[in-house]
Parts: sequence; structure tokens; C-alpha cells
Amino acid sequence: MKIRGIKIFILVAGLLTILSCQKEIDGTNGGTIVPPADQKPKVGTTWTYYYYWWNSPGGLTNSKIITHIAKSEETLGGEKWLKIVDVETDTTVYYLNTKVDGLYQYINSTPFLLCKYPASVNDSYLTFFGGTNELFTVKNVNDTTATGIGAIPLNKYEGVFDAFIKDILWYNKNAWIVWRQQYKKLVFANPPNTVIYLQSSMYINSIVY
Repeated sequence: MKIRGIKIFILVAGLLTILSCQKEIDGTNGGTIVPPADQKPKVGTTWTYYYYWWNSPGGLTNSKIITHIAKSEETLGGEKWLKIVDVETDTTVYYLNTKVDGLYQYINSTPFLLCKYPASVNDSYLTFFGGTNELFTVKNVNDTTATGIGAIPLNKYEGVFDAFIKDILWYNKNAWIVWRQQYKKLVFANPPNTVIYLQSSMYINSIVY
């Protein structure tokens, strides 16, 4: 009976350890919203996303799971940046790092503010993203939103290019890019018509620090 009691204690202790670790990852505790663990992506951090894309307005939905990993830390422009790589294609997605005013991307030999943090609604700034200059505006701040890693606080940013919303990002200071939507503008000459449609959507499923 004593041995059985010890086994039960070990099992319960192990379960509590797992739940504690899960709380740190997804920011939840028994369905109650709690602040996410104060962790920061580093070399080895892995993000898994559900990825959906559409080849044409109203077209078929394509989907797959994609994985990004912080493969290395590199010095660019005298600063350290995490090299974020798509695991399937082994191609660089971003060089990212955080500064006192938010998440930055290093591209074209220049650091650009990507997600301002802390921020206020309607804060705007010019950045470079998705191959173009975009005017980003903070649309929501600290919205507690359900994600694949729990109900965590997110800021929402809209990027405008050529007078239409081209990108939407949702950012969490511990998980970085949690959602991403990209829109595409199609112009038809005959008859004259402009269509803007959701081209792709990326939604986080898990993060391992």
C-alpha cells in the first residue's frame, strides 16, 4: 500500500508539473485568463502555424501547417537579430528583434519598426513589409483573444499600401507574430472593376521556447 501511495504521489506531481509548463506556454490556467509567461523568443524557439491561402477571389481554400524556427542569432548593422526560417523550405522569413518600442524587422540593410509596443490605438508609422512601404496603424491594444496557445493579449496592426489594407498583424510580446493576414488587389480593365480579397491567413497553433 505504501508503494502504491508513492506511485500515486509521483503521478500527481508529474501531472502538476505538466500543467504548470502548459500554463507558461499558453497563458491559461483551467480556462481562466492569466498573464502569459514572461519569455522571449530565442535561438531554437519554434512557431507552428495553420496556413490558409486562396489563389483567386472566391476560389478554393488551400491549407497546410507551417513551422518557423529561430535558427540562429546574427549581427546585422551592429545589432543582434534572430534569423527566423521556414523549416520546410529552409528559407529565411524574417530577421526579428525587440527594442524598447516594439518588434523590429531587419531588411534591406535597415531596421524597420514592425509592431509598435507599447502602443496606443491610432498610432501610425511608416515601415517596410511584404516587399513594399506600408503605413501601419495600431487598431486594437491588449485585446484578450483566443489563439492556439491560449487566450492571450494581442495588439492589432493594419498595413496600408496603395490605398488598401495589404497586411494585418496581431502581436504578443512573448510570442511575437501570432496572426497574419495578407490581402491582394486585383484590377480588371473590362469591365472596370477593383477587387480586394484575402490572399492568405496564418494562425498560430503552438510555440516552444
